[in-house]
Amino acid sequence: MSKFDFYIRRFHSLIALVPLGLFLCFHFLLNSSVFISNAAYLQVINFMKNAPFIIVLELVLIAIPIIFHGIYGIYIAFLAKNNAFQYRYYRNLAFYLQRVTSIILLAFIIWHVYTVRMAVHTPEGVIGVLLAQMQNPLTLVLYVIGVVSAVFHFTNGLFTFCITWGICVGDRAQKIFALCAVALFVVMSVWAVGILLTLSVA
Repeated sequence: MSKFDFYIRRFHSLIALVPLGLFLCFHFLLNSSVFISNAAYLQVINFMKNAPFIIVLELVLIAIPIIFHGIYGIYIAFLAKNNAFQYRYYRNLAFYLQRVTSIILLAFIIWHVYTVRMAVHTPEGVIGVLLAQMQNPLTLVLYVIGVVSAVFHFTNGLFTFCITWGICVGDRAQKIFALCAVALFVVMSVWAVGILLTLSVA
Protein backbone atom coordinates (compact mmCIF):
# COMPACT_ATOMS: atom_id res chain seq x y z
CA MET A 1 0.00 0.00 0.00
CA SER A 2 1.37 3.42 -1.00
CA LYS A 3 1.53 6.35 1.41
CA PHE A 4 -1.26 8.01 -0.57
CA ASP A 5 -3.52 4.96 -0.16
CA PHE A 6 -2.63 4.77 3.54
CA TYR A 7 -3.55 8.40 4.24
CA ILE A 8 -6.67 8.48 2.11
CA ARG A 9 -7.95 5.34 3.85
CA ARG A 10 -7.27 6.95 7.21
CA PHE A 11 -9.15 10.06 6.10
CA HIS A 12 -11.97 7.88 4.76
CA SER A 13 -12.14 6.19 8.17
CA LEU A 14 -12.00 9.48 10.07
CA ILE A 15 -14.87 11.24 8.27
CA ALA A 16 -17.00 8.14 8.80
CA LEU A 17 -16.96 9.04 12.49
CA VAL A 18 -16.68 12.83 12.28
CA PRO A 19 -18.89 14.25 10.88
CA LEU A 20 -20.96 11.38 9.41
CA GLY A 21 -21.31 9.19 12.51
CA LEU A 22 -22.16 12.21 14.65
CA PHE A 23 -24.70 13.34 12.05
CA LEU A 24 -26.39 9.92 12.10
CA CYS A 25 -26.82 10.11 15.89
CA PHE A 26 -27.99 13.74 15.66
CA HIS A 27 -30.45 12.79 12.90
CA PHE A 28 -31.90 10.00 15.05
CA LEU A 29 -32.13 12.37 18.02
CA LEU A 30 -34.05 15.00 16.05
CA ASN A 31 -36.37 12.41 14.53
CA SER A 32 -37.10 11.09 18.02
CA SER A 33 -39.35 14.13 18.46
CA VAL A 34 -41.98 12.06 16.62
CA PHE A 35 -42.32 10.05 19.85
CA ILE A 36 -43.79 13.20 21.42
CA SER A 37 -46.18 14.21 18.62
CA ASN A 38 -46.38 15.11 14.96
CA ALA A 39 -46.54 18.76 16.00
CA ALA A 40 -43.22 18.45 17.85
CA TYR A 41 -41.71 16.72 14.81
CA LEU A 42 -42.97 19.55 12.59
CA GLN A 43 -41.34 22.11 14.89
CA VAL A 44 -37.99 20.29 14.69
CA ILE A 45 -38.11 20.11 10.87
CA ASN A 46 -39.12 23.78 10.69
CA PHE A 47 -36.22 24.72 13.00
CA MET A 48 -33.72 22.78 10.91
CA LYS A 49 -34.94 24.22 7.61
CA ASN A 50 -34.68 27.77 8.97
CA ALA A 51 -31.36 27.37 10.82
CA PRO A 52 -28.69 29.93 9.79
CA PHE A 53 -26.37 28.76 6.99
CA ILE A 54 -28.16 25.39 6.89
CA ILE A 55 -27.46 24.85 3.16
CA VAL A 56 -23.73 25.58 3.62
CA LEU A 57 -23.58 23.30 6.67
CA GLU A 58 -25.39 20.51 4.83
CA LEU A 59 -22.96 20.76 1.91
CA VAL A 60 -19.74 21.02 3.94
CA LEU A 61 -20.54 18.71 6.87
CA ILE A 62 -22.88 16.18 5.26
CA ALA A 63 -23.12 16.12 1.46
CA ILE A 64 -19.42 16.39 0.52
CA PRO A 65 -18.23 13.90 3.21
CA ILE A 66 -21.00 11.44 2.23
CA ILE A 67 -20.13 11.69 -1.47
CA PHE A 68 -16.42 11.13 -0.81
CA HIS A 69 -16.99 8.37 1.74
CA GLY A 70 -19.56 6.68 -0.50
CA ILE A 71 -17.55 6.78 -3.73
CA TYR A 72 -14.29 5.71 -2.11
CA GLY A 73 -16.14 3.12 -0.02
CA ILE A 74 -17.62 1.55 -3.16
CA TYR A 75 -14.14 1.53 -4.69
CA ILE A 76 -12.82 -0.32 -1.63
CA ALA A 77 -15.79 -2.70 -1.71
CA PHE A 78 -15.07 -3.80 -5.27
CA LEU A 79 -11.35 -4.20 -4.57
CA ALA A 80 -11.90 -6.28 -1.43
CA LYS A 81 -11.47 -10.05 -1.51
CA ASN A 82 -14.72 -11.19 0.04
CA ASN A 83 -14.47 -14.77 1.33
CA ALA A 84 -17.14 -14.67 4.05
CA PHE A 85 -18.77 -17.85 2.73
CA GLN A 86 -15.45 -19.69 2.64
CA TYR A 87 -14.25 -18.67 6.12
CA ARG A 88 -17.30 -18.12 8.30
CA TYR A 89 -15.74 -16.16 11.14
CA TYR A 90 -17.62 -13.27 12.75
CA ARG A 91 -15.08 -10.62 11.73
CA ASN A 92 -14.91 -12.01 8.20
CA LEU A 93 -18.69 -11.84 7.92
CA ALA A 94 -18.71 -8.33 9.40
CA PHE A 95 -16.11 -7.25 6.83
CA TYR A 96 -18.36 -8.59 4.06
CA LEU A 97 -21.49 -6.95 5.48
CA GLN A 98 -19.65 -3.63 5.77
CA ARG A 99 -19.14 -3.74 2.00
CA VAL A 100 -22.72 -4.87 1.28
CA THR A 101 -24.23 -2.15 3.49
CA SER A 102 -22.11 0.48 1.74
CA ILE A 103 -23.88 -0.33 -1.54
CA ILE A 104 -27.32 -0.46 0.13
CA LEU A 105 -26.65 2.87 1.82
CA LEU A 106 -25.60 4.62 -1.36
CA ALA A 107 -28.92 3.74 -3.00
CA PHE A 108 -30.93 4.47 0.16
CA ILE A 109 -29.35 7.89 0.81
CA ILE A 110 -29.92 9.02 -2.80
CA TRP A 111 -33.58 7.96 -2.58
CA HIS A 112 -34.10 9.45 0.90
CA VAL A 113 -32.47 12.79 0.08
CA TYR A 114 -34.38 13.14 -3.16
CA THR A 115 -37.81 12.36 -1.70
CA VAL A 116 -37.61 14.38 1.54
CA ARG A 117 -35.04 17.08 0.76
CA MET A 118 -35.08 17.86 -2.95
CA ALA A 119 -38.62 16.98 -4.02
CA VAL A 120 -40.32 18.91 -1.19
CA HIS A 121 -39.50 22.32 0.24
CA THR A 122 -41.72 22.84 3.28
CA PRO A 123 -41.80 21.14 6.71
CA GLU A 124 -45.41 20.13 6.06
CA GLY A 125 -44.36 18.59 2.75
CA VAL A 126 -41.56 16.61 4.42
CA ILE A 127 -43.90 15.16 7.02
CA GLY A 128 -46.51 14.41 4.36
CA VAL A 129 -44.02 12.45 2.26
CA LEU A 130 -42.61 10.56 5.27
CA LEU A 131 -46.07 9.61 6.57
CA ALA A 132 -47.09 8.37 3.11
CA GLN A 133 -43.86 6.35 2.82
CA MET A 134 -44.13 4.81 6.27
CA GLN A 135 -47.77 3.85 5.74
CA ASN A 136 -46.86 1.97 2.58
CA PRO A 137 -45.65 -1.53 3.63
CA LEU A 138 -43.09 -1.74 0.80
CA THR A 139 -41.42 1.62 1.47
CA LEU A 140 -41.54 0.96 5.24
CA VAL A 141 -39.59 -2.27 4.71
CA LEU A 142 -37.11 -0.45 2.45
CA TYR A 143 -36.63 2.21 5.13
CA VAL A 144 -36.05 -0.43 7.80
CA ILE A 145 -33.42 -2.09 5.58
CA GLY A 146 -31.83 1.31 4.91
CA VAL A 147 -31.63 2.53 8.50
CA VAL A 148 -30.52 -0.84 9.92
CA SER A 149 -27.82 -0.93 7.23
CA ALA A 150 -26.76 2.58 8.27
CA VAL A 151 -26.58 1.56 11.92
CA PHE A 152 -24.56 -1.59 11.17
CA HIS A 153 -22.20 0.35 8.90
CA PHE A 154 -21.68 2.94 11.62
CA THR A 155 -21.25 0.61 14.61
CA ASN A 156 -19.04 -1.89 12.79
CA GLY A 157 -17.11 1.01 11.30
CA LEU A 158 -16.64 2.45 14.79
CA PHE A 159 -15.11 -0.86 15.90
CA THR A 160 -12.72 -1.02 12.94
CA PHE A 161 -11.89 2.67 13.39
CA CYS A 162 -10.73 2.00 16.95
CA ILE A 163 -8.52 -0.86 15.74
CA THR A 164 -7.14 1.07 12.77
CA TRP A 165 -6.27 4.11 14.88
CA GLY A 166 -4.70 2.08 17.71
CA ILE A 167 -7.41 2.92 20.26
CA CYS A 168 -8.43 -0.70 20.81
CA VAL A 169 -5.29 -2.87 21.08
CA GLY A 170 -5.04 -6.53 22.07
CA ASP A 171 -7.36 -9.52 21.66
CA ARG A 172 -9.19 -9.04 24.97
CA ALA A 173 -9.83 -5.35 24.37
CA GLN A 174 -11.03 -6.05 20.85
CA LYS A 175 -13.42 -8.79 22.00
CA ILE A 176 -14.89 -6.48 24.65
CA PHE A 177 -15.25 -3.62 22.21
CA ALA A 178 -16.79 -5.96 19.59
CA LEU A 179 -19.50 -6.83 22.13
CA CYS A 180 -20.02 -3.14 22.86
CA ALA A 181 -20.36 -2.47 19.12
CA VAL A 182 -22.97 -5.25 18.81
CA ALA A 183 -24.88 -3.84 21.80
CA LEU A 184 -24.78 -0.35 20.27
CA PHE A 185 -26.02 -1.79 16.98
CA VAL A 186 -29.00 -3.42 18.70
CA VAL A 187 -29.91 -0.29 20.70
CA MET A 188 -29.63 2.07 17.72
CA SER A 189 -31.52 -0.32 15.44
CA VAL A 190 -34.42 -0.60 17.89
CA TRP A 191 -34.36 3.19 18.28
CA ALA A 192 -34.42 3.78 14.50
CA VAL A 193 -37.10 1.18 13.76
CA GLY A 194 -39.16 2.63 16.63
CA ILE A 195 -39.11 6.02 14.90
CA LEU A 196 -40.23 4.46 11.62
CA LEU A 197 -43.03 2.45 13.24
CA THR A 198 -44.24 5.55 15.10
CA LEU A 199 -44.46 7.39 11.78
CA SER A 200 -46.28 4.42 10.23
CA VAL A 201 -49.17 4.72 12.72
CA ALA A 202 -49.21 8.52 13.01
